[in-house]
Amino acid sequence: MDDAALSWAEEVFGHADLGDSRRTRRLVRIAAEAAVRPGGRVLHVCRTSASRQGAYDFLSNTSIAPADVQAAVTKATALGCEGEKFCFVVLDSTALTLTDWGRRKDFGANGPTRFGKRGLQLVNAYALSPNGTPIGLIGQQWWKRRAGKKRQDCQDRKVADKETKYWLQAIKSAGLLLSAMGTRAWFQLDREGDRFATLKALHDSGHWFTARSTYGHRRLVGEKRKRLRHAVAQSKVLGHYSLKVPTKYNRKGRTATMAIRATSVTLDMWEPATGDELQLPLNVVDVREVGPRPRNTPPIHWRLFTNRPIETQEEVLEIVRAYTQRWKIEELHRTWKSGACCIEETQLRSADAVMKWAIIMAANASRIERLKCLAREEPDLPATCEFTAWEIQAARVLRRRYKAKNQPDPGPSPSISEIVQWIAHFGGYTGKSSGGPPGAITIRRGLDFLAPAAAALEQLHADGKMR
Repeated sequence: MDDAALSWAEEVFGHADLGDSRRTRRLVRIAAEAAVRPGGRVLHVCRTSASRQGAYDFLSNTSIAPADVQAAVTKATALGCEGEKFCFVVLDSTALTLTDWGRRKDFGANGPTRFGKRGLQLVNAYALSPNGTPIGLIGQQWWKRRAGKKRQDCQDRKVADKETKYWLQAIKSAGLLLSAMGTRAWFQLDREGDRFATLKALHDSGHWFTARSTYGHRRLVGEKRKRLRHAVAQSKVLGHYSLKVPTKYNRKGRTATMAIRATSVTLDMWEPATGDELQLPLNVVDVREVGPRPRNTPPIHWRLFTNRPIETQEEVLEIVRAYTQRWKIEELHRTWKSGACCIEETQLRSADAVMKWAIIMAANASRIERLKCLAREEPDLPATCEFTAWEIQAARVLRRRYKAKNQPDPGPSPSISEIVQWIAHFGGYTGKSSGGPPGAITIRRGLDFLAPAAAALEQLHADGKMR
């Protein structure tokens, strides 16, 4: 078993309260194996018959609740946030689409009813350090959606009868955990956050928040017929800044010129289902692309609600920069679901088993994303901050063997950027021709390559066959 993987698994899952210490030890071993070989199927992760059977027994044990496994992850993440002035908490919903051709598994509906997809729904709360480095998942809210036509009575239903309640639970849970650590949350939400109940929960939490506005026609207090979009349009342009827009399959990369406006408003909100009213004071930061852009390309436009101050241009820019951290949860979902961890390939049959396996894999996806971000954003950190001495030694040995002739030998004390790039090369990364820095998939493949080499070196040393 790889020492670094085992140490990480012990740190994240070692304090899990599962009713029996043997269950906790089994969970740690499963997580460590998943860290060495992430994958969607148990047989891809656990290579021996004994470890596979142990994993299946653990996942099918009805005495072990998914919430107990998740509690270990959230506690470890909260401890990782301790000592920070604040941490970003990015909230987003997603779904796992799972194989269930015979509709015999314990899953719910997923996606449009006419397609008959099956799976599970969840809201993730993803904690990031103030500089944007992933810390881990500080909350997951799971549920199964009932099959049926999409309902059109959303405004007439109370929050307790809507999926909005899972967002409120995620906000409350993350806020309480971080408050206990003496750390403030700065929640980041996309358009799904522009709801009466969600904005009220964010306001009442006592933490900072930024949520992207969906409804420009919201009423304002004090002025008849004046809407949110009118107040924003009448505010002065504070300045401009350049935004680098990356290339996508349907979009050419460009540098966009963004105009920034900011103003303070009080929303006049009303919940039809209950008749509750709320006058909510907020600051609004409006960012809109101006100037030339590619043909048939709509301008980038973000209208952000926040309770952060907007007195200076630097404070406004900080709010915009903070909102850009929201995209990191999209990268986590890609790594978790279809990239390095491929959780949607699981063949487990019960919802509880899938949840437990998915929670373990989500923690591993967060670990991979952390390595990726550290290599890109803090490249000069020593490799020892994330890797053991044997892993570094194995990477140096493999690098000497497989490096190009015109490349220098790796030094004795590599940085985090250097070792992650070496690992990515083992996983198929080809440098500049790959189109960018190492990604999650090549890092995961490289870790598969590195782990047995590090274990072999450690064993040779233990047998006295090398120094």
